Amino acid sequence: MKLIIKNKPTSLHHKLVEFQKDINGTYPNLTASLKQELFKALLEEQGYICAYCMQKINETNSTIEHIIGQNFIDEYENKLGEKNQLNYDNLLVVCEGKSCKDNLHCDKSRANYQRNRPLYANPLEDKIIQNIKFSEKGMIYYKEFLEIEKIEELKKHDELDKDSNIKYDLQKVLNLNCENLKQKRINLIHALKRFTKDWSNQERIKNELDKYLSKSSNNKYEELSQVAIYFLRKKLKAKK
Repeated sequence: MKLIIKNKPTSLHHKLVEFQKDINGTYPNLTASLKQELFKALLEEQGYICAYCMQKINETNSTIEHIIGQNFIDEYENKLGEKNQLNYDNLLVVCEGKSCKDNLHCDKSRANYQRNRPLYANPLEDKIIQNIKFSEKGMIYYKEFLEIEKIEELKKHDELDKDSNIKYDLQKVLNLNCENLKQKRINLIHALKRFTKDWSNQERIKNELDKYLSKSSNNKYEELSQVAIYFLRKKLKAKK
């Protein structure tokens, strides 16, 4: 996950507000032109990487995701999902969730949880992103690493603190440690290690960090950018 800073386009926001006033103004009824405009705005905002796994995405291999799921109903029977289905600040764009073969991840994995479980691992919250870590074995985790057996015990979200629920989201709800995603992270870590000469070349580390922090000239982030940022920053600090 990488921090997403929402930049609500004024014109698009007004169009969504006006559309929602219509009796049929729901997300499933979005006009093709308005949905395309929304899709493009979200892709550019995120630098064309998935909000969850950070794989490269484009108009043909991604979908719009709702942070508050469209069908989510809270403990007081409030239909928060329905109320926020066209709220720009509730929208992300994510991958198809199929890169781990039949082991679904991201939005496709989350679909089984959306009605009754809110998303705790929110990529819009800076404090959460600052505490997401990666291991040399390609695992993503929150604050401290827990074995899967411990993660399995954290499924009753209404009985747990936020930290525990974030850990469960990363591992189970979003399934971000499926094998192919882990291997992609490992490959990137090894490539960075080779390029920086076993983390010894400080100038190369700094240059690579700048590359992963910023969008390219065509408004795109590097794939798995936060993985690179995490390790490059860690190695720079280690030399101080």
